[in-house]
Amino acid sequence: MGAAVTVAETPRLALRRLTLADAPFYLQLLNGPTWLAHIGDREVRTLADAQAHIAAHILVPYASHGFGMYLVQRRSDGAPLGLCGLVQREALPAPDLGFALLQEHEGLGYAREAAQAVLWHAFGELQLARLLAVTAPTNLRSTKLLGALGFRFQGMVPVGDRSLRLYALARS
Repeated sequence: MGAAVTVAETPRLALRRLTLADAPFYLQLLNGPTWLAHIGDREVRTLADAQAHIAAHILVPYASHGFGMYLVQRRSDGAPLGLCGLVQREALPAPDLGFALLQEHEGLGYAREAAQAVLWHAFGELQLARLLAVTAPTNLRSTKLLGALGFRFQGMVPVGDRSLRLYALARS
């Protein structure tokens, strides 16, 4: 199953690598209204689908890139809140920052706190020179967060069958 390795902590949050045991949470997140509206349907409908998706799209990048999407947990009670981390897409020349929370945890500052922790991890521990981020044009909440984190709009970019807003941030 792999180890649940912690990669970053903040006063309220711990970010750790996912394991196959996180499939129930993953299934819930990928079928939540925010994920479906802004990221898209990944056709993950069962726990077995969730485990297979984690294995292929989460665990493989950990091994091949040394980074990936991380589970965001509240430190006070260990509750899983969402995902935040780095994705290396074939369509993009640098890793991109991604984040998604369960709807009931949105608007509480968790996404910003988790994203900041991932930036520290990316630029500090991983020594990445540049990060990208993509978001759907309709995702105003993510657009606002990326601006607050210092990302600058670069233009539109095709990713899969969608045209997404591209942002960039260089290590200072």
